[in-house]
Amino acid sequence: MGKETVFRLAVLAVAAAAGVIATGPTGGKPHLVVSALLALLLLVLAGWMRQKAAYLSVLLFVVSGGTGRLVKTNAAVAVLHEVIGPVLLSLLCLLAVTAWTGSDAEVEDAGSPPLRSLARWAPLVIAMQVILGAFYRHGFLGISLHVLGAMLAGALIMFAGISVMILPGVGPVLRRVSWALLTVTVLQFFFGIYAYLSRIAAEEAGVTAGVSHVAVSHIVTGGLTMGLSVVLSLLVNRYVRPSEAVAA
Repeated sequence: MGKETVFRLAVLAVAAAAGVIATGPTGGKPHLVVSALLALLLLVLAGWMRQKAAYLSVLLFVVSGGTGRLVKTNAAVAVLHEVIGPVLLSLLCLLAVTAWTGSDAEVEDAGSPPLRSLARWAPLVIAMQVILGAFYRHGFLGISLHVLGAMLAGALIMFAGISVMILPGVGPVLRRVSWALLTVTVLQFFFGIYAYLSRIAAEEAGVTAGVSHVAVSHIVTGGLTMGLSVVLSLLVNRYVRPSEAVAA
């Protein structure tokens, strides 16, 4: 199997992972169908790529399936289950970049702080924000830490994304990934605000708030934000060099 085919399968797996996250709260046949497709893609990728990351993605899927049966009875397990989805999606983004056969312009970064450091920290900060969000939704934390995390993650993403786009000579691939990351981040931010206001309104009305489409969209875009930050970090590490390295 050629690398181009593997890349397409990895991208399809990313889409399937997003679909699993989106259909998870409602379950039913759509969730089972998308999960089965994802399982098949993960096995194919693991068999052909034979990389630790591919094997780990299969393991995460199995753990996610096991914890999924307990989410309604154990809040701690529900948090773990909710965090696994974005981590798995991000891991698949890593596999897609690994299999990608294209190229982009190598550019010089003389800025401060270094762009490579910003891009490296972004996935870690977003992962922490995903964890805080899961803890909040399942009643372990209040909203304050989640909001603080959102401000920190949003500022870092905006700084890193804009820094890439204004970098002289930056290639089209890095530019598009930066645009995608910034767009998804803004959507995720507004979905989060809407979901929180809806939850407050339901509590004031004495109604038990169910899982709304907006809340699900917030979770899905959170996973995509984390995945795109991984893509940006890998591509920045590949194509953005300190000024002395480019000069050499």
